Amino acid sequence: MSDAAVTGAKRPGKLRAIGKSLLQLGLFVAGAAAGGGGAVVAIAQLGGLPKLGLPGVHAEAAVAPVTPSKIDYVEIDNAFTSNLVDTGRYLQLRIAVSTTRGPLVTAALTQHKLAIISAVLAVLGEAGEADVADRAAKDRLRARIRAAVNDVLQRKAGLAGIDEVFITSLVVQ
Repeated sequence: MSDAAVTGAKRPGKLRAIGKSLLQLGLFVAGAAAGGGGAVVAIAQLGGLPKLGLPGVHAEAAVAPVTPSKIDYVEIDNAFTSNLVDTGRYLQLRIAVSTTRGPLVTAALTQHKLAIISAVLAVLGEAGEADVADRAAKDRLRARIRAAVNDVLQRKAGLAGIDEVFITSLVVQ
């Protein structure tokens, strides 16, 4: 055996090569960890991981809350009574409406109440027993009432802002 082999004269070169390889491996692992951590933060911010429990990752704070529009409900204080066109029976109902368009619409509902009552009675005057026979028929009747109320608001106040009509009481006799 040579002296160089015994004393390890060639070892510093091997150690340097191993050190360089370890350094490259360490940099690779650190880069992968940073990329993975960045991906976790990005996914959490997009709402994909809502509760990770990881320090520094606050998904709830990162995701902007979805705020529903303020909904105003207005009860139309009138009992609507109308004969059904195809029978000797009559229909009596009460309604309320909802809007997300604010105080201008709610004020217009109050101001134009008489015109709204007249429009709803006109819709009910065309209603037959089939218009209140089942849920789907009642939904169609509510849609016609909504269109009539929005038409009044558009003509009288320049804004049609009713989102939904609710039947709060319904009697057929």
